[in-house]
Amino acid sequence: MMTAIRKALLFTLLLMSLCAGAARVAMAAESGVSSTLAVSGYVRETLPGLSTSAAYLELANRAAAGRQLVLVEVSAMGIDNARASLHITEVRDGISRMRPLAQLAIAAGQTVQMSPGGLHVMLEGVQLRAGDMLSLRLRFASGETREVRLPVRSLQGQKSHHHHSHG
Repeated sequence: MMTAIRKALLFTLLLMSLCAGAARVAMAAESGVSSTLAVSGYVRETLPGLSTSAAYLELANRAAAGRQLVLVEVSAMGIDNARASLHITEVRDGISRMRPLAQLAIAAGQTVQMSPGGLHVMLEGVQLRAGDMLSLRLRFASGETREVRLPVRSLQGQKSHHHHSHG
């Protein structure tokens, strides 16, 4: 009889441990925090009369395996025609040009830092003012999806990088 009670107690403790672990994973997913991927960043406000901007993310991959970011989507409600795409700015023959990226590799244990004049998320069809928040959905080749909310920052004090050519 004691053996049956011990087995039942061990089973109950194991079940409680599994439930607690699942709850931690669910809470981390809801908050946008993952133990293996940290995402932060900001969005640049749009210039008056324009509907383009850029988001600059920091993606820290703490996993033992690499990740491939394959798609970024604007997931904010009320912004129906907005588009987001990965871009990199390159300088060739003294001319700065943006080109789209099909995907972004984030090596295991590495951090990718997006910045003005380099790697960024191009946003089209948006009107953003400093103080706003913008929600983006990041989709990875593994099927993982991450929702992030980023603050919109003022253009004041930032270098302007709007002399680009798409090519």
